[in-house]
Amino acid sequence: MINYRLLSTVILFFALLAVIGFARLKIDTDIIHSLPTSEKAIADALDIFENHPVHDEIAIDITLNHDDLGTLIKCAGMVEKDLKKSGLFAEVGMTKISSLIPELALDITHNLPLLFSTAELHKSVAPLLTPTKIRTKVHKIFADLSAMDAIGQAKFIAADPLGLKNLIMAKMALLTPSKNARIYQGQIISADGRHLLITARPRRSSSDTAAARKIAALITDISARVNSRLPKGYTMTLTPAGAYRAALDNEILIRGDVNLALFLATAGIILLLILSFPRPLIGLMALVPALAGTAAALFVYSLFHPAISIMVLGFGGAIISITVDHGIAYLLFLDCPYETRGKDASREVWAVGIMAVLTTIGAFTILCFSGFPIFVQLGQFAALGVLFSFLFVHLIFPRIFPVMPPGSKRVLPLQRIVDKFFNTGKTGAVLALLLTAVMLLYARPEFNTDLNAMNTVSSSTVAADHLFAKVWGNIAGKNYLMISAPSIAKIRRLDDKLLDKIERDRQSGLLAASFVPAMIFPGAARQSENFAAWQAFWTPERVRRLKKSLLADSRA
Repeated sequence: MINYRLLSTVILFFALLAVIGFARLKIDTDIIHSLPTSEKAIADALDIFENHPVHDEIAIDITLNHDDLGTLIKCAGMVEKDLKKSGLFAEVGMTKISSLIPELALDITHNLPLLFSTAELHKSVAPLLTPTKIRTKVHKIFADLSAMDAIGQAKFIAADPLGLKNLIMAKMALLTPSKNARIYQGQIISADGRHLLITARPRRSSSDTAAARKIAALITDISARVNSRLPKGYTMTLTPAGAYRAALDNEILIRGDVNLALFLATAGIILLLILSFPRPLIGLMALVPALAGTAAALFVYSLFHPAISIMVLGFGGAIISITVDHGIAYLLFLDCPYETRGKDASREVWAVGIMAVLTTIGAFTILCFSGFPIFVQLGQFAALGVLFSFLFVHLIFPRIFPVMPPGSKRVLPLQRIVDKFFNTGKTGAVLALLLTAVMLLYARPEFNTDLNAMNTVSSSTVAADHLFAKVWGNIAGKNYLMISAPSIAKIRRLDDKLLDKIERDRQSGLLAASFVPAMIFPGAARQSENFAAWQAFWTPERVRRLKKSLLADSRA
């Protein structure tokens, strides 16, 4: 006899606990949060990842089906306008950076004596002082002065006729999104002139999937609007890339995988329960403690934590598989061909299951000391699920099933299947061995430690990454070093030391290219060294020859 009123009340109560638990918890889909921050290498990498200014930026590749640079520039203007209008981005395009370049160039020009080391003066500046180089430079200056681009250049020419500032500015090339590009009308154009790159910095973190969904929808909408304004036969393609795509893909794909895992686990258990009990409805009740324990674990977990990894929730299917054993054991003692009592079944199961439950809870609790945040969450969530399922079986089930009338005697479907397999004799043994041999051919476990492989991304995101790598180069293939200090002065001192080390590495061939802020903003010690090198380099004789060459060529 089943107490259906109590059963309905219990189901509603635990369903409410599950709803409250989900409402209180943020479902974390970011794989980064699952890494152990106690490991220095990982902690440093996460620190750089969090503070790097490019971390949250997105890049949009714009291309047309026609080789028309003018129309491509117009498309970029419309796209930038719509991106700014959306309010989702704090900064769009290169307008802000471009406005600072003239001021930076002027500052570099005024501080040239502080920016060249002895090696750079002899390697880069000295070759520019030959009569031929000076003559070529003077002729170029006169040619440039006749063009519209020369407006506002007089102050630079007067202070730096040799264009030494360009040697310093060239060092900043590594700061551009891609070295396979050129700047035209304030836009980044690919080497073949068929692609244009727009960068934008979202107001919210790229790992925020709510913002990522809005950005994805916005870009799709902008693409449709801009294409509707283009001349007939023209089609514009927008290809976005950035951390927001990985975050969104992780959430969509992992959620799908989690739901599939839970569905398959539950469906498989239901099938086994139907095949394993004389009264299938009684067998299905074995799921109730497992589901109730998972719901209670979710609620209790939400009381102590603000978020839970979606991968931990995915383990909910495993928790159900583990804890359903308590219900099965209880109901096997209850569903008999003679009358049974719920309390008697509970006593029988308690004696058998208490040690198994304690060891299972202990094993999951040990995960809390692993150092991996995701294992800590998993250990706590699973231990709570096992505990509450066991308590449900012994505290609530005896009240739902106070007395069970005798069941009919029948051969169970699962028993018939097992008997058929068992009675196959030598033929079955040979087939089993052959199946084992075939399965061994596919048993090739691979241990992948690549963090990129842990991110689940869609085929469209992979295609976008390949496009960016092909057109713009490997934008993410750079190494970054981050310096932290309590003051700007301390940072500049550390930056000087870093530059010394990097210069030695470049001389040894270890590094092909590098940029360090000390190349433009050296600390006090390096300023003194560079100024002394500048004074030693510009001897009276060298200055006299330079003036003579400049005067002679300017009059020619």
